[in-house]
Amino acid sequence: MTDTLNTPAHTQVSAHRYLMHYPDHPARKDDPHYVDFDHYHKKMRPTARCYIGERIGYEDCKDAKGESALPAGDFQPGLELHHAHIEFSLQNGVNLVALEKDYPGVSDNTNVGAWVESGVNFMWLCAWHHRGAAGVHTSAYSDWEASKYIQGLITKV
Repeated sequence: MTDTLNTPAHTQVSAHRYLMHYPDHPARKDDPHYVDFDHYHKKMRPTARCYIGERIGYEDCKDAKGESALPAGDFQPGLELHHAHIEFSLQNGVNLVALEKDYPGVSDNTNVGAWVESGVNFMWLCAWHHRGAAGVHTSAYSDWEASKYIQGLITKV
């Protein structure tokens, strides 16, 4: 008898293609708030952990070379600092009324750059969960969101 209530486990290829329209933005080297990013990075990096690894375990974590990025003592190799809500390159296109709904106090153009380079907008991710196939910059948001709770959900084709 065939089980008609359950779909068997399966694997499928997923691809997304679209255009991004970036607003004018300063070069990173000219960003007056980069010092804040750099300070946060240096202060928090020694004990940082991959956001995804903290949830499902570090077995999927990889560095930029694709090598395992398991924590060793107090240090986890292969971590990168991700702008979690607004990327640096998008700050000049932010609808401040919309941003203010979720992050009160960021309602003028003079504060948004500082907010973009602050801890509330940062997330530590290993290279795999940042820019790899399972990365926030690579996979569809719904897939990436689910990968926080399902180990091995996304793999390289």
